[in-house]
Amino acid sequence: MEEGRISSSQLSLLAISYLIGTTFLLSPGSQAKQGTWLAILIGLGEALIPVLIFTTLAKRFAGKSLMEINDLVWGKILGKLFSLVFLWYIFHLGSASFAIFVTLFKTTVLIATPEVILLISGLLSGIYVSKKGIEVIARTNEVLILITVLWLIFGFLLVLNIFNTNNLFPVIEVPITRLLWAAQESSSLFGQTIVFMMIFPYLNRRKSCTGAIIKGLVVAAILLMSSAVRTTGVLGKISESYIFPNYKTDRLIDIGSTLTRLEILPVLNFLTMGFIKASVSLYVTSLGTAQLFKLRTYRPVVIPLGILMIIAATQNYPDISSHLRFVENILPIYAFPVQIIFPLITLLLAIIRRLPCQGENQ
Repeated sequence: MEEGRISSSQLSLLAISYLIGTTFLLSPGSQAKQGTWLAILIGLGEALIPVLIFTTLAKRFAGKSLMEINDLVWGKILGKLFSLVFLWYIFHLGSASFAIFVTLFKTTVLIATPEVILLISGLLSGIYVSKKGIEVIARTNEVLILITVLWLIFGFLLVLNIFNTNNLFPVIEVPITRLLWAAQESSSLFGQTIVFMMIFPYLNRRKSCTGAIIKGLVVAAILLMSSAVRTTGVLGKISESYIFPNYKTDRLIDIGSTLTRLEILPVLNFLTMGFIKASVSLYVTSLGTAQLFKLRTYRPVVIPLGILMIIAATQNYPDISSHLRFVENILPIYAFPVQIIFPLITLLLAIIRRLPCQGENQ
């Protein structure tokens, strides 16, 4: 079904891109205000729990995707039910990525462009790369992530002249409960790496999945914390009030009247990282659907699922406010069973039943 193979370093880079694809623009944990970076750090620690659970499960069934693991542990009926829940979750993440793609361009640099043109452009790009397979996605990402990291470093240096360290204090100004909820929001975003349960079977070294994902998490967290410090240092407390704080921060860059209005930087960042996130989500949803229905290849379902993602994007997220409400208030609860409860129970049941049996994991 998938003949491509990727290395553990390519998996780490994919994890970084997947995590910062949309979160870099929306600034996760911003409810904590000056403590946003702290909320992200706490969220990183919390996210290690689901990561250790699902990577342990993956290594126990090395070479098996989550669809196949569910069938082995839960049986054909319950296994397919849990697999459907997982696929719906990934499908949702993909549609959200497409939605932010359109909203960002409509509200920033391509205001006069018809929405349908943006939707079709994003859809065609995602379908093309998804059909090429995980190896092509990973190789493409190696180039794009390098460009993105250079952009981030460059953008941080250019705001040093308007950066005010006083804006970073007090670190904890909000109630502890609000800080912890912001941390949970960040944790649920980091937990999205469960999507790679479908990609682990195509690793050159399958046992390296835990280290690869954790490396990706740590680097992504550092980038997001740096971004939070940057926007808070420049914008102060009002950074929370902006929909795209990084975009606003880059609009303020003014170096000798030569380098000004560099707001295109975060837009380009999302164009690259958001593209990878949407493509991986579409690829995984297509691959999982094909495995669920015992198809010989996933490629025939890429186009219809891509179209459905676009439709879901327009219906579920008619505006950016609806997406922000989902991320801040619903996602931490919505993601919990998919990221932790289901994988944990599956792992415990596999241990109790002593699965996989000899020969099943070959």
